[in-house]
Amino acid sequence: MIDFTGQAVWITGAARGIGRATALAFAEAGASVVVTDVARQVQGLTYSTASNDDLAETAALVAAAGAPVASAFCDVRRREDCDAVVATAQERFGRLDVVIANAGIASWPPSTWEATTEQWQTMIDVVLTGTWNTLSAAVPAMLAGGRGGAMGVVGSIAAVKSLATSGHYSAAKRGLVGLVKALALELAGDSIRVNIVHPGGTGTYMTENPAAEQWQATTQTGGNLDLPMPIHRMEAVDIALALRWLCSAEARYITGTELVVDAGATLK
Repeated sequence: MIDFTGQAVWITGAARGIGRATALAFAEAGASVVVTDVARQVQGLTYSTASNDDLAETAALVAAAGAPVASAFCDVRRREDCDAVVATAQERFGRLDVVIANAGIASWPPSTWEATTEQWQTMIDVVLTGTWNTLSAAVPAMLAGGRGGAMGVVGSIAAVKSLATSGHYSAAKRGLVGLVKALALELAGDSIRVNIVHPGGTGTYMTENPAAEQWQATTQTGGNLDLPMPIHRMEAVDIALALRWLCSAEARYITGTELVVDAGATLK
């Protein structure tokens, strides 16, 4: 049995989708859970980002699973927000053992070179800088605990095999790989492991909204979104369980690893 009893876990982008599923997965394994999200509309995106009600629903579901839970607004683009969440975890639970950097966005320019400056910058700010803010804010608390720990990052198959029109997304997600591997080297001596999971097509609102569906219907993706296994989309829980396993004692010697969870999409 995977057991996180007595451990505290912080999950970003937890209001819905993969983040919510991951919060529930850790709650079911006995963890105390800190759930955060931007909980307001991110300017410039053509789909609705999470709301305060979404985050409150996640917190209620975690509590219903029997786990101690704290929730907070956190725009990962702001380092001060991330620092405040770490302080909340320490004040509420006395520790921080696991961090899941899941917060992310999507946008669909007509081509990579036609992406607006705002589309490029917002992608880099949320996905790459936001993950760096999250992880770097958490490291001092994890080191101070002296118990080791684990960090899980949500990448994308776009970091493995680029998709047409999504160079900004691929660049941000591929940048996460370099960040993960550097941190894994730096923190290995303190028994803090850092890994990244690359999801394939997963059923979340970020991939199942009118703008995303229009992009999928009109863009030549080279078949990268097709799943060889007999399913249309994976479920968020499939990514959540992979993240939980990588952060568990069962994966105690795994660090700096890219785990592709894509039902075979990148094999083609």
